[in-house]
Amino acid sequence: MSTISPAALRTINPTEDPTSNGNPGHWPRDILEAYARYRGPYTLETAETILEEEPVELYNGWLVWQEMTNIKERRVVANIVAMLDISARKAGFGQSLPDQHECLLSDGSVVKPDASLISWQRLREEVTPYGPRQRPTLIGGPELVVEVRSPSNRRAQERRKRALYFANRVQIVWDVDEVAEVIWVYRAEAPAESTRFDLADLIDCEPLLPGWRRRVADIFAEQASAEVVAGEAAQAWRDEGRVEGMNEGMAQALRAVLPMLVRVRYAVDPPTNLALRLALADLAQLQELQVAVETSNTLDEWLVLVPRLS
Repeated sequence: MSTISPAALRTINPTEDPTSNGNPGHWPRDILEAYARYRGPYTLETAETILEEEPVELYNGWLVWQEMTNIKERRVVANIVAMLDISARKAGFGQSLPDQHECLLSDGSVVKPDASLISWQRLREEVTPYGPRQRPTLIGGPELVVEVRSPSNRRAQERRKRALYFANRVQIVWDVDEVAEVIWVYRAEAPAESTRFDLADLIDCEPLLPGWRRRVADIFAEQASAEVVAGEAAQAWRDEGRVEGMNEGMAQALRAVLPMLVRVRYAVDPPTNLALRLALADLAQLQELQVAVETSNTLDEWLVLVPRLS
């Protein structure tokens, strides 16, 4: 089955669609409108190209544009991804994934969480080639999903999306309100109930990451330090004798965090040899590199400061 190009998709006339008001190619404005219609014409197979290239999701056979997050929202998500990722890898659980990775749900919906935490087991067993181009796709959901609340989101729309997540084996959903600096946590065992976490609270990730705790204020901090981001992982490196002394523990934390900070700051993947180059840097150099992430205008400008392999 061939895919349809984004340009072609935008000109398709949803035949006799009563909600289109005579506008050919009209797409639903949100999840609720998509489910208020009859079953739409799109599937992951037919809309593979636009799902890969554009910020859209698929509900009830209809493509729905995602509202793009602003830089402040993306900073908060980046903090969450970095904090969860380091601890998840340290614990041997799995890894945290940024936005735009596709989850194919049981009803044919395709959603793209703002961020997620997924186990190595699900990555190994639930990611499979799918669609005409056999792209690796997560069948179902990750264990934890992070969604940033946008001003246009209606609460009913958020409830509908959480219901989809929980029906596809998601265990925890974080509903992040960047404006109010609050995180609402929902769990599969009681999907209609939530726990509110304010700036002064410690948020956890039980039972996925036992013992993991973070101050909510650190998640929303404009300049969360590498030590704060690495958290107990850096402490564990020191306590377990894997590194010698506090300085080396901080250096290890920076080596783990810097690639993620670079990826978020410049919106591109760093060079594949960056980890090897960072291993050559001492603590003072690494601290300078952390500051330079904010002050360097381009990735190339920042890379000039990183030690080179001989």
